[in-house]
Amino acid sequence: MSFFDSEQVQENLNDIFHTYQQVAMVTSQLAEMTKEEKLEHIDGCKQLIEKQKNFYFRLSLAAKEDEEAKEMRERIHQLTKAFGFKDLMDCMDAMVVTLEQAAQQELDRP
Repeated sequence: MSFFDSEQVQENLNDIFHTYQQVAMVTSQLAEMTKEEKLEHIDGCKQLIEKQKNFYFRLSLAAKEDEEAKEMRERIHQLTKAFGFKDLMDCMDAMVVTLEQAAQQELDRP
């Protein structure tokens, strides 16, 4: 069975997509949010990134035996390199740092 045919993988992808939809829906309201709402939104973004990191880790493990997973990992790797990152984890770690800085700026505001 292909990595992507697995029921667990499909559930993970659906969960990631659902979390993404929730984050994206709220993002358009960022300007009107309270400090607490902005911090909750930042936490939601970090949760999404964590889910994506976990999925990418599983994808990388599967890529050792599954050609489709290997091809997907390689496409992701090439895309992140095009944006100047070592790999997807490097990119996601940078995103978390940016989110943490945004959270700190919110906390520092009166």
